[in-house]
Amino acid sequence: MRIALRLASLLLISLTAACGASDTARDGAAASDASVRDIAALAGAASWVGEIPCADCAGIRTTITLYPDGTFRTEGVYLGAGGKGDTTLTDLGRWTHADTATRVVLRGSTGLADLYAVEPDGALTKLDRQGQRMGGELNYTLTAVSRPVDITHPARLIGSFAYMADAASIVECGNGLHFPVDMSGEYITLERAYTALTDIQPGDAVVVRLKGHLAEKPAMEGTGKELSLVVDSMDSIDPLDGCAALGTLDVMGANTWRLVSLDGPEGAITLPENTTASLKWERYENRFAGNGGCNGFSAPATFRGTTFTSGPPVVSEMACSDSTVTAAEKRFIAAINAGGSVRLDRDTLVISQGPRDVARLVRLIAAP
Repeated sequence: MRIALRLASLLLISLTAACGASDTARDGAAASDASVRDIAALAGAASWVGEIPCADCAGIRTTITLYPDGTFRTEGVYLGAGGKGDTTLTDLGRWTHADTATRVVLRGSTGLADLYAVEPDGALTKLDRQGQRMGGELNYTLTAVSRPVDITHPARLIGSFAYMADAASIVECGNGLHFPVDMSGEYITLERAYTALTDIQPGDAVVVRLKGHLAEKPAMEGTGKELSLVVDSMDSIDPLDGCAALGTLDVMGANTWRLVSLDGPEGAITLPENTTASLKWERYENRFAGNGGCNGFSAPATFRGTTFTSGPPVVSEMACSDSTVTAAEKRFIAAINAGGSVRLDRDTLVISQGPRDVARLVRLIAAP
């Protein structure tokens, strides 16, 4: 499928790399800060390390770093893998907490969910795909460390890349994370391959395969620094390949979505099936339109990957007789206005803010 997006490019990163283990992960002392125990209220980056069992190696020295914005990075050092020494695989993605923050869900480049239980002492224990604890006496627990581990090993990336007017960007397509691409390292090789393509326009997105790492670099706009992708080497470029995050936004934009539930510090709300609360992303007008359950609303919407920002909504002023509907409407519109990220969980559209899922919606089926 031909990908044709302009500066708001969407790009897939599927991360794996071969590299040495992190010295910081090996040397980090066990954390005594109780803040890591409250996963729902991380004030800064936090890391967990440990060695978990491996089917075909001596063990996997594992590091997980969670960030309060709902992103994560992981590193797994496969010790003596295949009899050829250690092999390191890295990944990044989004994380959420579930079950009153007693479980952590990591969604990386593959799109599959890795589940961890949060122990009373703040440790993380890996669970199976069904969310159950592993049987037997093997140890799947990672211990919190006092210093967060900055995982920066080069990773093998598969993604969709766009360049226009001296600006380049990349979005991880397993979960839609967006990064500017820094013009250092081997970036020039990537840009030359992109501009040599004859069947695309500037700003179109194409799938690339490369190795790269994340680093704080000067911001493309304004002052300060921003987390950027640094290209270490390039393998190939393909203008005809597809990207999963594009599919998420395509499905979102092609449907109207009925609000099913809301969650947040105020508690959870489940809405009845006959609710009129709904959301439509009008992608070519760059706006949301919907109904809060009583009043209609619209608001500007800008996506970078699957992360969106919104502006002040315009809301009708109908008086609502049901106070429960009024409260849910206020929270729903406020959640949209605050921005966040979207993902598809089977047939459910999930809106998240940082590591918390704040709204769930299903396709609104029109009456015959």
